[in-house]
Amino acid sequence: MDAFFASVEEARDPRLRGKPLIIGGDVEGTRGVVSTASYAARAYGVHSAMPMVQARRLCPHAIFLQGDFHLYAVASRRVKEILDGVSPQVQMASIDEAYVDISGSQRLFGGDDAIAAHIKTAIRRELDLPCSIGIAGNKMVAKVATNIGKPDGYVRVAPGGERDFLAPLPVRALPGAGPKTCAVLEGMGIMRAGQMAEWPLHALECVFGRQGAVLLQRAARGVADAVVATASAPKSISRETTFERDLLDWERVETVLAHLLERCAYALREEGLEAKRVTLKVRYGDFETKLFARTLPESTCIDAEFAAALRELLPKARARRARVRLIGVTLSALTHNQHQLRLFGGEASEKWARALESVDRVRAKMGFSALRFGKAMSR
Repeated sequence: MDAFFASVEEARDPRLRGKPLIIGGDVEGTRGVVSTASYAARAYGVHSAMPMVQARRLCPHAIFLQGDFHLYAVASRRVKEILDGVSPQVQMASIDEAYVDISGSQRLFGGDDAIAAHIKTAIRRELDLPCSIGIAGNKMVAKVATNIGKPDGYVRVAPGGERDFLAPLPVRALPGAGPKTCAVLEGMGIMRAGQMAEWPLHALECVFGRQGAVLLQRAARGVADAVVATASAPKSISRETTFERDLLDWERVETVLAHLLERCAYALREEGLEAKRVTLKVRYGDFETKLFARTLPESTCIDAEFAAALRELLPKARARRARVRLIGVTLSALTHNQHQLRLFGGEASEKWARALESVDRVRAKMGFSALRFGKAMSR
C-alpha cells in the first residue's frame, strides 16, 4: 500500500489529496515520530520514523494528524479480504504490505497482468486507495519490483530475468542490505547489484564472512527461496507510549497504562487468543529500562485479570523514585482461546467474558473508543 495511513486519511477526507500530510503520534509535542508521510510531504525530505520536530522544520506548512490506528486496521483487513479472493496463500508482512502466492491463480484470472489489474482495481473501487504491485519468481525480487513501482505502479519481472532486473540497481535497493553494509560495499567500490553479483566471493568473505557473503551475492543475483507463510500467529501483543515530558505523577502514568492494557486485551481477543504472562515495561528519565513480569495461574483474555496482575507489579516499578519516560504492557505466552469453564469460583470471569463479547461487538462497529473502562477515560 502506498503511504498507507496518509492515503486512508485522504480517502476519508478528499480535501487532503495532493497536500503535504504527516501522520504520527504526539503531533503537538516534542517526542512524537512520523508514522507515514504523503508523497507531497516526502518531497520535502520527510519520511517515516523521523522525529516530528524535524518533520515540522522540513515542512512547516504540512497538515499534521494524529493516527487513527483502528481505521487503518479496518482498511488493512479489507485489503486482505481482496487478496484472499485471489489466492489462499496470503502472508501479511505488516499492516500495509503482503505477499501473495499466485502460482495457482493463473488460469482463473488469465495471468500475471490480469491478476495485478484485478487487485489494483478492487482496492481502488472498494477503498479508494492506491497500491503498488510487483510480480516475480520469488518474494525478494517481488518486493524490490514493488518498491520501484511506487507510487501506484506495477512492475513484473519475467521468470529467469531476476538477475538482469537487479543488475543496474544500487545495492541499497536490496532487502536486508542495511546502511552499514551498504557503506562498506560502496567503500569497496561495489555500487550496483550487478557488480556484487560478479564480485569474487572470497573478497566478500574477507569482510562479511562466509555466510554473509553468500547471502549478499545470492540477493544480488535474484536468488531466494523463502515461501509465502500464511500461518503467522503472534508471539506477544504489546502497546507502549512515550510521554511528552518525564513524569513523577504515577496516577497519570497508571491511567495511561490502563488505556494501553485495554488496547492489548482488545487486540488479543480480536486474534482469538488468550495470554498467561503479563509484563510491565518502564523506561525512566535516565533511559534505564526495567521489565516486571507475572505469570497468571491460567490463560485468559479478560482485562480485569490482566489489570490485577499489573497492580501487583506497579509497586516494584514505583520503588525507584525517578521520573518515567515510557510505559508499556506486553501480553505473552499466547494460546488460542480454548478456555474451559471453571467448576468452582468462575462466575465472575464468565460474567466478564459475556460483557466483553458485547463490548467488542460495539467496538467493531463504532470504533475502539465507543466503550471504555473508567480507569482509562481520564487520561
